[in-house]
Amino acid sequence: MNPWPTIPDDVVAWFRTVFTEANRGVCERLANLPNIRETSLDDGLIEALIPDSAPTLLPSGAIVRMDTHNIGGLRRLGAPHLDWDFPQRRRWETADIAILVFVYRRDALIAKKIGLLQSKRLFPTNQDVDDEDEIGFLHGMNAFIRREGHQAAASLNRSYRFDETCTYAAIQAGDRQTGLIDNLNREFGKAVFYLLYNPPQLPYSVSYPLRQRIRVNEMPVGNRVVDADDVHRALSGLSEGASPSFDLLRSACGTRDWPLETWAADLLLTCQVGRQFDDNNDDRVRYFLERRSGPIGAALAASITLPDET
Repeated sequence: MNPWPTIPDDVVAWFRTVFTEANRGVCERLANLPNIRETSLDDGLIEALIPDSAPTLLPSGAIVRMDTHNIGGLRRLGAPHLDWDFPQRRRWETADIAILVFVYRRDALIAKKIGLLQSKRLFPTNQDVDDEDEIGFLHGMNAFIRREGHQAAASLNRSYRFDETCTYAAIQAGDRQTGLIDNLNREFGKAVFYLLYNPPQLPYSVSYPLRQRIRVNEMPVGNRVVDADDVHRALSGLSEGASPSFDLLRSACGTRDWPLETWAADLLLTCQVGRQFDDNNDDRVRYFLERRSGPIGAALAASITLPDET
């Protein structure tokens, strides 16, 4: 496999800016809708990247372009009681979002790599988060049309609080998913990381009804990427079915706890994390991405055309 090429500094800076804005947009979505589904946060991340996806010429002469693809809603069809390989019931168990990087010199593809993100959101102290409703998803718009005759006051007046004791309730000790991630990282190469969706800061409180839309500028916490090995090591100290708190994962991950933009630009783009691949293991990457029933719900493909003098 060829050495990873040197990426111009302005390309790294451009990606850092783009992913910082995406981080802010998703964080703002969670701040305004603290019980939002995790899949809707995945959708928000991809949507936030679209405005910067056109080919862009940078001062170094490099050209960057991003292509996005999202079919993540099908993840809701993977009922946990069904076997993973049952036709049309494959679940997104190893990762939710794929980020691919393709590097070109003129019109020749010279390097490619992939990083995979398994996304998990922080639950508020009251654990009030919308669940994925498989039956409702299959029945389409019925839930919007068939309303109760009276509106519950509780749906209009709620309070949500986040602090360091809150848990990532969809991460559970002894869950089959951790083994699948470990196997993939062992067999393919370390490619899967956890993307943790958090409010902009902790502690953080939101009360309904809102007086106005919440805007997020500073993100001392925000959405972060952590090493899967550290997360699974933290889980090993919990009883089966227990979920790790924000505080536990922050301690367990140490320095391998990065803002989304740092992981994407400063680490993935420069080949410090993720998995470089070539024609010899191209088929494994195609397995992740090419089948609508495959294990990835959304993908971002970043193409970098290097300047001639690089």
